[in-house]
Amino acid sequence: ETVTMAFLIEMLGCTNLNKELDCALEIFPTYLKSQCPEMPRLVLRGILTLSERPDMAKKSLVLLPVVMEQLEHGDGGASDMVLPVLTNMLQLLEGKESSRTALALADKLWWLFNDESGTVRQLFIDLFRNTMWLLAGAKRKKMKEVVWDSLLLLLFHLYDED
Repeated sequence: ETVTMAFLIEMLGCTNLNKELDCALEIFPTYLKSQCPEMPRLVLRGILTLSERPDMAKKSLVLLPVVMEQLEHGDGGASDMVLPVLTNMLQLLEGKESSRTALALADKLWWLFNDESGTVRQLFIDLFRNTMWLLAGAKRKKMKEVVWDSLLLLLFHLYDED
């Protein structure tokens, strides 16, 4: 299965994949939940590729709930792959949907500011720095409150490291 998935992921770099793309979008949620430790990272790499291609990025948004779920379950090994995917996907969302999703992420994933991996912490900070600009008014204020509370945890974590 892993070899087949790796081949499919490599194919995503090709052009004219309409039929294959639909197939990939159908099977990716199943393989994100695979017990094989390499499989979710491989699938996330494929989703990242899709989210970076202008001709396929919008179609990849159907996977947003599954990608968010992957991160919510605390799979720290995949966090460094999930966060860039979420960053790309949030930038593709429009209007109220981007605001609602960004706030949902802030409320559910604040614990990533305290992650052991400096890379994950930095990716999470970047995600919220980028999404802060998508929000306006009361939603932006709410996001700032969540981020400030989370930054306090990060400060304590960094202080403990010293």
